[in-house]
Amino acid sequence: MLSIQRISPLALLLALSGTAAAAPQRAHATVTRSGPSPSSTERAAPAEPSEPWLGATDAVEARRGARPVILLTGYWPPTNESVRRFSQNPTKNPGGWVGSDWMGRGYDVVSYFPEFNNPNCSNCGKGFGDLEVDYQDTTADFARITDIHRPIAIITFSRGGAFREWEVESNQFNYSFWIDDFVAPRQPTPAPPDSTVASHATRLSALPMQEIVDDIDASGLGLNAFICYTQGGGGYLSEFIAYQGVWYQARHADPSQPDWCIAAGHIHVGAQIGWADASSAVDVSLTSLVDYLDQVRACPPIQPYCEGLANSVGTGAQLSAVGSPSLAENELRLLVQRVPDFAAGLVFYGPQTAMGTIGNGQLCVGGALTRLPIPVTANNLGVMRFPIDVTAAPLGIGPMAVTPGSSWHFQAWYRDSGAGAGSNTTNALSITFCP
Repeated sequence: MLSIQRISPLALLLALSGTAAAAPQRAHATVTRSGPSPSSTERAAPAEPSEPWLGATDAVEARRGARPVILLTGYWPPTNESVRRFSQNPTKNPGGWVGSDWMGRGYDVVSYFPEFNNPNCSNCGKGFGDLEVDYQDTTADFARITDIHRPIAIITFSRGGAFREWEVESNQFNYSFWIDDFVAPRQPTPAPPDSTVASHATRLSALPMQEIVDDIDASGLGLNAFICYTQGGGGYLSEFIAYQGVWYQARHADPSQPDWCIAAGHIHVGAQIGWADASSAVDVSLTSLVDYLDQVRACPPIQPYCEGLANSVGTGAQLSAVGSPSLAENELRLLVQRVPDFAAGLVFYGPQTAMGTIGNGQLCVGGALTRLPIPVTANNLGVMRFPIDVTAAPLGIGPMAVTPGSSWHFQAWYRDSGAGAGSNTTNALSITFCP
């Protein structure tokens, strides 16, 4: 086992892989970040609205750049009713839109959902309006809605569970076969919907999941809030729209993009939660999300670079970050996905970028390297989760301690016994920590 200390790149690589690895060929300067100012609320101007009710409202100005937009979607009750007040459509929401500069926090909140002839339905059918319970309709509507609003964050809601569950879904799958909907063609077209990753590949929630669960628990609503790490969202329209949300976020995850989307994910709402409690829980979850968005936007954006090379299970493994690199918040977490099931791995970091090789992968971090103290084993979905504690060694103490304004580069290494040299690496992340 490696001790927590400054060691040479070659020594680290030999200790990690157990095989000879090429030394870094050259080091590069620290990555320079670009993108929006952390305090800026400016957004790119969306396309002209296709919803006629938006033409003469203040919402148009909000959508054109005054404030970033958080998108909420619902499906079956109580989820459609719990987000109805955020609809800008006066026919659906005659009481008036409440999402303009929601709670004075600097974000507009909008919602879209289908309606049903029986608003308390159990077996609801296809419904009518936006996001009908139909794969083709949901695909087209979701693309139209996100093109209009270009959201900075997305929460998709649907009914799931028989009791008072508030289930935050971690995993969304790119299935090649789904549960049939009501009208032919009864499967998504195409299936799988996402051609950029393998069939059955997982996309992870980018919501502040634990913060949402903690805040729901503290709300006094009496809900059973938890994160589902081990399964998907059910293989029906719930998971389909959940996948649309996290896929959109992945395509707009670069902070330098004018349509930067920071977070997206899905929440299943238990059938015994009434409309009032569901609405209150939406507000709690929104507050958790807005707090998180503020934290992320207050720090320099995390920049991915380099890439993970193909492994024995398909496309290269991906390293991503959830949370803010704020030292005061200490809530940053690193996620690795698309590694072999139950593979062992670890994260290491250093002060420079580099170009070299290790096992079947690329070495993208240079200078004196140190690994995080706890190796991790992937779950049965090929996902690893690495907690980050900036108060403990090595991040909080010693020569490799992170400080406000310091920039460090992180990469994950993992075993891959099914290919070549028996190990591989992910892409890398360049992170500048803030107070």
